[in-house]
Amino acid sequence: MTRFLKWFLVLIVFFIGAYMVAEWKMKKEVVIFLTQKVPDHIDFSYDRLYINLFKGGLEFDKVEVKSLGRQTSSCEIIINADNLSISGFSYWKIFFEKSIYLKNLTLTKPRLNFKTCPKDSNKADATKPNPINLLKEIFIEELIFDSGIVEILDSNNEKELLSVKSIDLNLKNVATDPQKIKKYVPFTFSEYAITIQHVEAPIGKFEVLEMETMELDNSSIHITDISLSTAFSKLELSKKITYQRDHLTLDIPEITIENHNYIVSNDSLQVNFKSLLLNSPVLEVYRDKSRLEDFNRRPLYAELFRELPFKVDIDSVLIKQGMVRYEENLPNDERAGILSFEKLDTSISNFSNLTANKENLKIKLDADLMGTGNFNLDWEFNVQETRNAFVISGGLFNFNTANLNDFLIPNLRTKTTGTIDQLYFTISGDEYTATGDIKMNYEDFTFQLLNKERNGVKKVLSFIGNLLINDGSKADSEGYRYGNIATERTKNKSFFNYLWINLQDGLIDVLTGNGKKK
Repeated sequence: MTRFLKWFLVLIVFFIGAYMVAEWKMKKEVVIFLTQKVPDHIDFSYDRLYINLFKGGLEFDKVEVKSLGRQTSSCEIIINADNLSISGFSYWKIFFEKSIYLKNLTLTKPRLNFKTCPKDSNKADATKPNPINLLKEIFIEELIFDSGIVEILDSNNEKELLSVKSIDLNLKNVATDPQKIKKYVPFTFSEYAITIQHVEAPIGKFEVLEMETMELDNSSIHITDISLSTAFSKLELSKKITYQRDHLTLDIPEITIENHNYIVSNDSLQVNFKSLLLNSPVLEVYRDKSRLEDFNRRPLYAELFRELPFKVDIDSVLIKQGMVRYEENLPNDERAGILSFEKLDTSISNFSNLTANKENLKIKLDADLMGTGNFNLDWEFNVQETRNAFVISGGLFNFNTANLNDFLIPNLRTKTTGTIDQLYFTISGDEYTATGDIKMNYEDFTFQLLNKERNGVKKVLSFIGNLLINDGSKADSEGYRYGNIATERTKNKSFFNYLWINLQDGLIDVLTGNGKKK
């Protein structure tokens, strides 16, 4: 064997030995760091650790990270993963630039479990700063969650507050430092792509939110098959409540959001969208009127929007081809009264509760009432105006009033015939009162009062009532009769009840008054 070959073999053995020693030393330093440098409230465990010094790689099998102690709303966080792999670890930066640089960090099949804090937990804990103290900056080129699962439980581990069956997440250029780690959002990132599947979460005591998929990135959000519904049947809900409450079913096949961003400042959140599209939503509302009426004041929409715990600014909201179906069931009724709006198209502009925004929120609506007559609405109000003033106008066209009988017979014990060719109204109101005017072109309008069983007509009362009603023949040269509106709001009722009693007041004045324009 030549001398050169001997030295070459010695060098090879030396470098292999040096690499093995360096790898052993590196593994030892990682173990020491995890056992001595990780904060006391965080427990990090794993089955195996692999190190590749050439690629700057670390790999942990069967990882578990447990964090105890209040972290915002959570008191316990547990993360399990089949594998945690790190590649592109920069030794130069950690030794000479005093920072931690990773090219890639991947969690494979992570399971994130959060447990909320008890209501009686020490409030002082909530104001404590984040206990994680970093000594170095951390930068990760790409952070990946592959096929994750998320569960949030209440403090007793009895109720599931959120369940996500699958989440895939990709963040680019993730960074934090000793200052950022203590903020409400403890890191920054540039690009992201998230896919979420099969989400379920209770909303309060009675409703549950479900969502099939959500895909979001820096520019857009796309959601499919989202629903908000009462968790009980109509009969079960009626047994559980003392006061009247709506039984809800809202199904939205598709939601698209464009140009979204979020601003967090002083623990407050602001949500900004360029556009929000709801495609073919269906809302069904049922109310059992046999329960007690709740006489607590119900705020109007301007106040509800104004008092949200976060800020919203959306340039435009569009609803396409929706449907709303409302049912009321009175005591001892055999069937509920039904009111429906179909082929519903709605546009909302300036949907904002920012204090600096002084422009009116504007809503335009077009739908088929009971599947036949065309109904349109223009509605606007200033969100920041504390008297909750509004202006609303609209019209109804080519409507056969007999189509309302499904709603009128069970609820008002009346039955109508006749056609509304054209109806226009304008209403101005606020928290307390409303006034307006109405004009209507109609033909052969009559009504009948039904008996208690709703299977027969009270002929005498119906005859007297129809004597007071103008059938539409006594109108102006254009075929219109006119009426005035003046009402007071019933404060424990919704805005749509307020709108209904205004229209009812105007219709009565058109039908029984002199019909002349004032």
